[in-house]
Amino acid sequence: MQQRTASRYAMKFSIQPTSCRGAFPFYVMPRSNRQGVINLMVLFALAASPIQALASVWLSAPKPKFPAAALSKGSEGYVIVRAYLGQDGSVTRATISKSSGDSTLDDAARTALLNWKMNPAAIKPEYLTKGYEQRIDFRQETPVAARYRDRRAYFSTFQSAKIWTVAPFPEYPFHERLLRREGVALVRIGIGADGHAASVELVKSSGNANLDKAALAAVCLWRAHKEYAGQHFVMPIKFTMSGIR
Repeated sequence: MQQRTASRYAMKFSIQPTSCRGAFPFYVMPRSNRQGVINLMVLFALAASPIQALASVWLSAPKPKFPAAALSKGSEGYVIVRAYLGQDGSVTRATISKSSGDSTLDDAARTALLNWKMNPAAIKPEYLTKGYEQRIDFRQETPVAARYRDRRAYFSTFQSAKIWTVAPFPEYPFHERLLRREGVALVRIGIGADGHAASVELVKSSGNANLDKAALAAVCLWRAHKEYAGQHFVMPIKFTMSGIR
């Protein structure tokens, strides 16, 4: 696999794991002397985000559900559905004009369109006989921030968060929080063909082995969007006990 020049992102909170598959900058801070807050540059949860239909065309357009099976496989893509309309704007029949390549996403898009209703003023005669094509996008996205009982975590920029479909936030080890130990680790990540971290390397230690391990343990579980396959990133992961500024 051809390596590309490593990109660098700056983040407020960072954490990194060793011997896992990916890493991006995190920020970790405590909420009290015994509590830690983690702010990551990466998102950890999955969220489906199909493109919504234009309000000017559709009166009602319930958002399609992102199938659990597709989420678990990391499937993404777009579907073009041809919707055949009744006189009142309701969809009477829906067929797939262009598949996403994943049948579960295709089925989810087609099922959703059957519950849509077009604005009568937008209906053209040909929509009743030839149908109307609608594109539905399915894209997995991680949350930009998270709050836990003992810590908070977030990405320093939305741009870096957009890279990931899955990115669990690192733990801030209790013992290290108790002793108020802080540090910044630099991690180099290589993205594999399926979006997982194909390689993870600790470029610079935070100065604390437990913080390094916590960061790497989390990042190993990360998954990037497949368009980033083959790319390498160097990310700072920061653990801090100071308040968020």
